[in-house]
Amino acid sequence: PAAIADARQLRPETLRLAPADASFRRYLRIDTRTEGLSRIIMDAPPDKENSHPFVQVAGLMREAGVRAPQVLECQEAEGFLLLDDLGVRTMLDGIQPEHPDANLPRYQQAIDALVRWQLASRPGVLPPYDAALLQRELQLFPDWYLGKHRGVQLDEKQRAVIDQAFACIVENNLSSASVFVHRDFMPRNLMLTDEATLGVLDFQDAVY
Repeated sequence: PAAIADARQLRPETLRLAPADASFRRYLRIDTRTEGLSRIIMDAPPDKENSHPFVQVAGLMREAGVRAPQVLECQEAEGFLLLDDLGVRTMLDGIQPEHPDANLPRYQQAIDALVRWQLASRPGVLPPYDAALLQRELQLFPDWYLGKHRGVQLDEKQRAVIDQAFACIVENNLSSASVFVHRDFMPRNLMLTDEATLGVLDFQDAVY
Protein backbone atom coordinates (compact mmCIF):
# COMPACT_ATOMS: atom_id res chain seq x y z
CA PRO A 1 0.00 0.00 0.00
CA ALA A 2 1.18 3.50 -0.86
CA ALA A 3 0.68 4.79 2.69
CA ILE A 4 2.99 2.12 4.11
CA ALA A 5 5.54 2.69 1.37
CA ASP A 6 5.66 6.37 2.24
CA ALA A 7 5.71 5.85 6.00
CA ARG A 8 8.44 3.20 5.81
CA GLN A 9 10.43 5.04 3.10
CA LEU A 10 10.20 2.10 0.71
CA ARG A 11 11.34 2.33 -2.91
CA PRO A 12 8.79 0.34 -5.00
CA GLU A 13 11.01 0.39 -8.09
CA THR A 14 13.53 -1.87 -6.27
CA LEU A 15 11.03 -4.66 -5.57
CA ARG A 16 12.41 -8.13 -6.42
CA LEU A 17 11.84 -11.74 -5.45
CA ALA A 18 13.56 -13.16 -2.39
CA PRO A 19 14.07 -16.88 -1.58
CA ALA A 20 10.84 -18.64 -0.59
CA ASP A 21 9.96 -21.57 1.64
CA ALA A 22 7.83 -24.62 0.87
CA SER A 23 4.45 -22.90 1.07
CA PHE A 24 2.11 -20.61 -0.85
CA ARG A 25 3.86 -17.59 0.71
CA ARG A 26 5.90 -15.34 -1.53
CA TYR A 27 8.73 -13.15 -0.26
CA LEU A 28 9.99 -9.99 -1.92
CA ARG A 29 12.91 -7.75 -1.00
CA ILE A 30 12.56 -3.99 -1.27
CA ASP A 31 15.06 -1.21 -0.64
CA THR A 32 14.39 1.83 1.50
CA ARG A 33 15.55 5.39 1.07
CA THR A 34 18.24 4.65 3.67
CA GLU A 35 21.37 3.44 1.92
CA GLY A 36 21.94 -0.30 2.50
CA LEU A 37 18.67 -0.86 4.39
CA SER A 38 16.13 -3.22 2.85
CA ARG A 39 12.89 -4.83 3.99
CA ILE A 40 11.08 -8.08 3.25
CA ILE A 41 7.48 -8.18 2.06
CA MET A 42 5.59 -11.38 2.79
CA ASP A 43 2.70 -12.06 0.43
CA ALA A 44 0.62 -14.79 2.07
CA PRO A 45 -2.68 -15.40 0.19
CA PRO A 46 -5.26 -15.45 3.02
CA ASP A 47 -7.27 -18.20 1.32
CA LYS A 48 -4.21 -20.47 1.46
CA GLU A 49 -2.06 -19.24 4.35
CA ASN A 50 -2.80 -18.08 7.89
CA SER A 51 -0.35 -15.31 8.80
CA HIS A 52 -1.24 -15.22 12.48
CA PRO A 53 1.12 -18.05 13.58
CA PHE A 54 4.05 -16.29 11.90
CA VAL A 55 3.30 -13.04 13.71
CA GLN A 56 2.76 -14.84 17.01
CA VAL A 57 5.92 -16.96 16.89
CA ALA A 58 8.05 -14.04 15.66
CA GLY A 59 6.97 -12.13 18.77
CA LEU A 60 7.63 -15.11 21.06
CA MET A 61 11.10 -15.57 19.63
CA ARG A 62 12.04 -11.94 20.06
CA GLU A 63 10.72 -12.04 23.65
CA ALA A 64 12.97 -15.06 24.22
CA GLY A 65 16.02 -13.15 22.95
CA VAL A 66 16.17 -15.02 19.65
CA ARG A 67 16.85 -12.98 16.52
CA ALA A 68 13.77 -13.31 14.31
CA PRO A 69 12.33 -10.92 11.74
CA GLN A 70 10.50 -8.01 13.32
CA VAL A 71 6.99 -7.56 11.98
CA LEU A 72 6.91 -3.88 11.02
CA GLU A 73 3.49 -3.86 9.37
CA CYS A 74 0.76 -6.47 9.33
CA GLN A 75 -2.49 -6.66 7.39
CA GLU A 76 -3.50 -10.26 8.03
CA ALA A 77 -6.80 -10.00 6.15
CA GLU A 78 -4.88 -9.16 2.98
CA GLY A 79 -1.98 -11.51 3.72
CA PHE A 80 0.50 -8.61 3.75
CA LEU A 81 3.43 -8.37 6.18
CA LEU A 82 6.42 -6.07 6.14
CA LEU A 83 9.46 -7.47 7.92
CA ASP A 84 12.96 -6.37 8.66
CA ASP A 85 15.56 -8.07 6.48
CA LEU A 86 17.98 -10.59 8.02
CA GLY A 87 20.09 -10.67 4.88
CA VAL A 88 20.86 -13.20 2.18
CA ARG A 89 23.56 -15.41 3.75
CA THR A 90 22.44 -18.53 5.55
CA MET A 91 24.49 -20.46 8.06
CA LEU A 92 24.82 -23.13 5.37
CA ASP A 93 26.49 -20.56 3.11
CA GLY A 94 29.04 -19.84 5.86
CA ILE A 95 29.98 -23.42 6.66
CA GLN A 96 33.52 -24.32 5.55
CA PRO A 97 33.62 -28.07 4.84
CA GLU A 98 37.39 -27.99 4.43
CA HIS A 99 37.91 -26.36 7.87
CA PRO A 100 35.60 -28.17 10.32
CA ASP A 101 36.97 -26.45 13.44
CA ALA A 102 36.23 -23.02 11.98
CA ASN A 103 32.51 -23.85 11.95
CA LEU A 104 32.28 -24.50 15.70
CA PRO A 105 31.38 -20.91 16.72
CA ARG A 106 28.38 -20.89 14.37
CA TYR A 107 27.10 -24.21 15.69
CA GLN A 108 27.51 -22.88 19.23
CA GLN A 109 25.46 -19.80 18.26
CA ALA A 110 22.77 -22.09 16.82
CA ILE A 111 22.66 -24.10 20.07
CA ASP A 112 22.52 -20.87 22.11
CA ALA A 113 19.51 -19.68 20.08
CA LEU A 114 17.78 -23.03 20.47
CA VAL A 115 18.35 -23.06 24.25
CA ARG A 116 17.04 -19.50 24.62
CA TRP A 117 13.93 -20.52 22.66
CA GLN A 118 13.38 -23.57 24.84
CA LEU A 119 13.95 -21.68 28.09
CA ALA A 120 11.05 -19.40 27.15
CA SER A 121 8.69 -22.39 26.82
CA ARG A 122 5.33 -22.38 28.54
CA PRO A 123 2.12 -24.33 27.98
CA GLY A 124 -1.07 -23.01 26.45
CA VAL A 125 0.64 -20.70 23.94
CA LEU A 126 1.48 -22.86 20.91
CA PRO A 127 -0.31 -25.94 19.50
CA PRO A 128 0.67 -29.16 21.30
CA TYR A 129 3.20 -31.53 19.77
CA ASP A 130 0.87 -34.42 20.55
CA ALA A 131 0.71 -38.07 19.49
CA ALA A 132 -1.45 -37.30 16.45
CA LEU A 133 1.01 -34.75 15.06
CA LEU A 134 4.02 -36.95 15.78
CA GLN A 135 2.34 -39.86 14.02
CA ARG A 136 1.44 -37.74 10.98
CA GLU A 137 5.04 -36.61 10.64
CA LEU A 138 6.43 -40.13 11.03
CA GLN A 139 3.96 -41.35 8.40
CA LEU A 140 5.71 -39.18 5.81
CA PHE A 141 8.52 -41.74 5.71
CA PRO A 142 6.52 -44.77 4.49
CA ASP A 143 3.96 -42.75 2.52
CA TRP A 144 6.19 -40.28 0.70
CA TYR A 145 9.77 -41.49 0.85
CA LEU A 146 9.21 -45.22 0.49
CA GLY A 147 5.93 -45.22 -1.41
CA LYS A 148 6.09 -42.15 -3.65
CA HIS A 149 9.82 -41.46 -4.01
CA ARG A 150 11.26 -44.99 -3.95
CA GLY A 151 8.21 -46.89 -5.20
CA VAL A 152 8.51 -49.43 -2.38
CA GLN A 153 5.41 -51.24 -1.14
CA LEU A 154 5.80 -52.72 2.35
CA ASP A 155 4.46 -56.17 3.17
CA GLU A 156 2.60 -56.85 6.41
CA LYS A 157 5.72 -57.91 8.32
CA GLN A 158 7.69 -54.82 7.28
CA ARG A 159 4.73 -52.58 8.08
CA ALA A 160 4.49 -54.14 11.55
CA VAL A 161 8.18 -53.44 12.20
CA ILE A 162 7.79 -49.78 11.21
CA ASP A 163 4.59 -49.38 13.21
CA GLN A 164 6.30 -50.80 16.30
CA ALA A 165 9.27 -48.47 15.84
CA PHE A 166 6.97 -45.48 15.39
CA ALA A 167 5.06 -46.38 18.54
CA CYS A 168 8.32 -46.44 20.52
CA ILE A 169 9.37 -43.07 19.08
CA VAL A 170 6.03 -41.45 19.94
CA GLU A 171 6.06 -42.90 23.46
CA ASN A 172 9.63 -41.71 24.04
CA ASN A 173 8.92 -38.20 22.75
CA LEU A 174 5.75 -37.80 24.79
CA SER A 175 7.59 -38.87 27.95
CA SER A 176 10.11 -36.03 27.52
CA ALA A 177 9.66 -32.54 28.92
CA SER A 178 7.60 -30.26 26.68
CA VAL A 179 9.36 -27.24 25.19
CA PHE A 180 8.87 -24.86 22.26
CA VAL A 181 9.88 -26.71 19.07
CA HIS A 182 10.82 -24.90 15.85
CA ARG A 183 10.29 -28.04 13.69
CA ASP A 184 12.71 -26.99 10.93
CA PHE A 185 15.77 -25.75 12.82
CA MET A 186 18.65 -26.23 10.39
CA PRO A 187 21.43 -24.21 8.69
CA ARG A 188 19.24 -23.27 5.71
CA ASN A 189 16.85 -21.46 8.07
CA LEU A 190 19.54 -19.73 10.16
CA MET A 191 20.83 -16.41 8.88
CA LEU A 192 24.29 -14.89 9.28
CA THR A 193 23.31 -11.45 10.56
CA ASP A 194 26.53 -10.49 12.38
CA GLU A 195 29.41 -12.08 14.27
CA ALA A 196 27.47 -12.51 17.53
CA THR A 197 24.06 -13.90 16.59
CA LEU A 198 22.17 -15.98 14.08
CA GLY A 199 18.77 -15.00 12.72
CA VAL A 200 16.01 -17.61 12.65
CA LEU A 201 13.47 -18.07 9.83
CA ASP A 202 10.66 -20.47 8.83
CA PHE A 203 9.30 -20.82 12.36
CA GLN A 204 5.57 -20.40 11.76
CA ASP A 205 4.82 -24.10 12.38
CA ALA A 206 6.30 -24.09 15.90
CA VAL A 207 4.60 -26.21 18.55
CA TYR A 208 4.92 -27.04 22.25
